[in-house]
Amino acid sequence: MSAFQFLVEVLRSGAVQGLGLDAQPDAWEAKLGSDYVDDVRKGRMRRDYGLVELSFFKKGENWQCFEVSLQVHRLAADISDIVPSSLIEEYGELESRVRFSDLQVNVTAEGLQVAQISDRGRHLYSRFSVMESGVIVHVLEADSGDSLRRGDIWSVSLARDFTARAASIS
Repeated sequence: MSAFQFLVEVLRSGAVQGLGLDAQPDAWEAKLGSDYVDDVRKGRMRRDYGLVELSFFKKGENWQCFEVSLQVHRLAADISDIVPSSLIEEYGELESRVRFSDLQVNVTAEGLQVAQISDRGRHLYSRFSVMESGVIVHVLEADSGDSLRRGDIWSVSLARDFTARAASIS
């Protein structure tokens, strides 16, 4: 398996190893481990596992996840411990780059609809939505640094406000 297979699964399921927007912080810790940094401010929390970032807001006594973000570009930095061990156990070592065109061919062959979001004035990234899973993929429009190239996936996000995020930006 690979980063490619991991991302195919996320685009297919709208979840990371079975966890999605309904999962509480303790469920994420049980699945991804305790090697993370929490940034808590004013009723919000960002939990950073390196590759996986989770955003929560406090609702009563509980935290509610409003975004799961995969910072795929961080794989190119070749930083140790950027990938949670449970992902390595399931998918193996993850390659540093994933081409969007390869991913798109695979998921559309499985019957998922991938649509480009028409954004004017955005030159760094193109955005694509996968309606069935509520996922948005950010794809580089220009080379970035020494290792990432135009057409590589920058990030993947799953958010409660998918419909608003999937709308065009003018």
